Amino acid sequence: MKILIINKYGPKHPKTGGAELRLKEIFQRLAKKHNIYLLTAMFPGAKKKETYKGINIIRLGKKNSENTIRIHFLILFKLKYFLKKIKPDILYEDVSVIPFFTPIFYPKQRKVIIIHNFNKSHFFKSQRFIFALIGYLAEKMFSLLYKNEILIVVSEWMKQELKKLGFKNVTKILNGVDHSLISKKKYSKNPIILFLGRLEGRKGIDYFLKTYPFVKKQIPNIEYLIAGGEFLFANNNISLKEFKKANKNKDIEFLGYVSEKKKKQLFQKCWLYVAPSRIEGYGISVLEANCTGTFVIGNNVNGLQESIKNNKTGKLINCKNTKIFSQTLVNWLNIKKLEQKETNCRNWAKSHTWIKATKKTNQIIQT
Repeated sequence: MKILIINKYGPKHPKTGGAELRLKEIFQRLAKKHNIYLLTAMFPGAKKKETYKGINIIRLGKKNSENTIRIHFLILFKLKYFLKKIKPDILYEDVSVIPFFTPIFYPKQRKVIIIHNFNKSHFFKSQRFIFALIGYLAEKMFSLLYKNEILIVVSEWMKQELKKLGFKNVTKILNGVDHSLISKKKYSKNPIILFLGRLEGRKGIDYFLKTYPFVKKQIPNIEYLIAGGEFLFANNNISLKEFKKANKNKDIEFLGYVSEKKKKQLFQKCWLYVAPSRIEGYGISVLEANCTGTFVIGNNVNGLQESIKNNKTGKLINCKNTKIFSQTLVNWLNIKKLEQKETNCRNWAKSHTWIKATKKTNQIIQT
């Protein structure tokens, strides 16, 4: 079977996130049974065409650009050509923020759609107004145009959200996690709190940074490690570089993008992992942290309410409330307390596998 995937970002793109990780993990496995093609954005240093882990990648856009906006138009206008050329049995649309509106342009093409979450008003916390408005309206159009399509979601909250809107054919397939991350803790000498993810409003990085003065006052040797690619801080349209310059502090270290090896080391040595997202599909990074036995402090929002087992693998709180967030961090910066939760964390992470997710996805595709 031939499967053509369309997604904003693909493997190796510097702005990849959980959606792209899921795509890679599932379709590198399905590539053993099917012919997989991926239409996605070009980025500096990438090849226009390459086969990566069995996935035939075709990148569109300018070579010296990440094509974040341009890719939506390129796929819209060039998809017809690739459908004729590849003649896929299935068009798999991975909706990463803005859909490609395939039901309008290709109503007869057999399709499977995956959508990770609705961002709703949270667009305006991470994007400039015009882009936020486009995303917000596109999401509203998705609710109208995709009701007759076969849909995959990654969480129960999203499944129920779609059912309320009148969607009939919706299947929940949970994310997996890389079990090579399963390992023992190696707590650092000084307490470390780790944030890992895109540095944008939706991920709640601003909530986390606001806790520092309060936590520092009670735990003088605290360290904040922040790993993730740079995005604009939408509320004031300043870059992360400018933000760091205005907030210099030896106890807050911005690491930028980190490798998989480095990520594992960070999870192992940190005392706590934070997931203060304003909205989340499910939260793969939460499971990755749990693999190493790391306890998670997360925002009590959709998605995280499912990926965090409250008081067992993490603690769900109102991260918007700086006082509550800060005090919770202080309360849990206790190795004896954290060691008691390590087994819970690892067992929960082990229950999520990419093999199960791949098997269920294959069933949907072949139905």
